[in-house]
Amino acid sequence: MALTAAGVGSGIDVEGILQQLDELERRPVEVLNEKREALDVELSAFGKVKSALSGFQTTAKALGTNSDFGAYVATSSNEKVFTATALNGETDVNHEIEVLALATSHRLSSEAYDTPDSAVERGTMTFSSGDESFEVVIDDTNDTLAGLREAINTDPTNRYMSASIINVDGGNRLILTANETGTEGKISAIRNNALPLGDENAGFEQITEAADASLIVHGFQVTRSSNSISDVIDGVTLDLLGVGKSTVDSRRDLTSLKTALDEFVTGYNAMSDALQSVSETELKGDQLPRGVDQRVRNMFFNSVDLGDDDSATALDMGFSFDRYGKLSLDTAKYESALEGGVNRYVEAFSKSETGLSSMFSDLVDEYTQAGGVIAGREDGVDTRKSSIDDQIERLEYRLEKTNARLRRQFTAMDLAVTNLQSTSNFLTNRLGQNSF
Repeated sequence: MALTAAGVGSGIDVEGILQQLDELERRPVEVLNEKREALDVELSAFGKVKSALSGFQTTAKALGTNSDFGAYVATSSNEKVFTATALNGETDVNHEIEVLALATSHRLSSEAYDTPDSAVERGTMTFSSGDESFEVVIDDTNDTLAGLREAINTDPTNRYMSASIINVDGGNRLILTANETGTEGKISAIRNNALPLGDENAGFEQITEAADASLIVHGFQVTRSSNSISDVIDGVTLDLLGVGKSTVDSRRDLTSLKTALDEFVTGYNAMSDALQSVSETELKGDQLPRGVDQRVRNMFFNSVDLGDDDSATALDMGFSFDRYGKLSLDTAKYESALEGGVNRYVEAFSKSETGLSSMFSDLVDEYTQAGGVIAGREDGVDTRKSSIDDQIERLEYRLEKTNARLRRQFTAMDLAVTNLQSTSNFLTNRLGQNSF
C-alpha cells in the first residue's frame, strides 16, 4: 500500500502548517506544565524545610534526655575491687566502700568416672533450689555421665543450675553449678529408689559453698546475694570484683554536656542556613521559612520556670547570637551559668514538658507533624497539581480532536487543490493544441 501525506498532491506544506497550528494550540498546555513544574519545586522546598527542622529537632531532643545530656558518670578509685556504673542519677555521689567477701555460686561434684561415657546406675534423681525442683529419670537413654549432663541441662523446668563435665586427676566428674550466686541460689541433689552416682549424698559432694556478698558502706554492713548491686547507692550499680577498699564517685559528665550543646548550636545554624536558602530561591516571597526561623529564634528569649522563684532562658544558659544571626555558645556565659549548679543547668533544658528542649521540639512539631503547617501547605500544592493535571487532560483531549478535524479539513483542501491543478493542466494542454 502506497504511503501518503497531506500536501503531497498540491505541493502545499500541509504538515508544516498543521505542526505550527498544533504548537499554537498547545501553548496553554505548556503554560500549565510550567505551573506544575513550579509546584514541584515548591513541594520539594517544603521537604527541605521539614528536613532542616527535623535535623534541628533531633539535637534539641538530645538536650531533654539525661542519659545523653549531662549524663552521670560513676568511677571507682580501685577497679580491682569493683567497677561502678551510673544509672539515671539525680545527685552527686561519693562513698567509701570496703568489700569483705564476694558472692559465690554453689557447686557440687560427683565422684570420679573413667570417661564421660561411663555408665551411671539407673534410677530417679531430684534436683532442687529453694522451693523449686525437677526430676531426672536415668534409664537406657541417658545412663552415662554425659547423658545425665544433657538430661539436666535440657530439662524444661530447670532454671537454676547447669551441669558440666571436667576431666581432672582421678577421672571425669559431673559438676553442678547454681545459676544464681549467694545463699538463695543453693542447690541440692536427692537420690530416689536406686542409688545412682554413689551411695553417699546422692553421689555429690560440695566443692564451693554458696555465699553472699558482704561489704561495708560508710561503716554500715551490706549483704547481697549478687556481686552486681544496684539497690544500695541511688543511681549507681556496683559490680564487685575482689576484696578490698575503693571509693565510688558519680557526677555529671560535663564533656557530654558540652558536646550536646555544641551539636545543638550546629543543628540550629544548619537549620537557619537552609531556611534562608529556600527563602531566597524556591520559596522566594513565601513567608513560611523566615517565619519559622524567627519563631525558633524567639524561643531563646522564653523563660523556663525552675521553681522557687527561679527561671532561666536559653540565653542565660550561655547561648548568643552574632550580628549575622549565627548561634554560638559563649564560654564565659556558659561557665557562669554552670556555677549556679549543674543540676539546675540540666533542669532548664530537660524539665518535662516545660524545659527548653520540649519548647523547641514542640515548636518544630507544629510545622513537621502530620496535620501540621507544612503538611497543610503540601496538601494545598497537591490539590493545585491535581487541578492542573485535570486541565491538561481536558486540553489534551480537545487538542486531539482539533488536530484530527484540521487534518481532515486540510486533507480535503489538498485533494481539491490537486484536482483543480489537474483540471488546469488538462485545459492548458488542450488549449495549447488548438490554433486561434
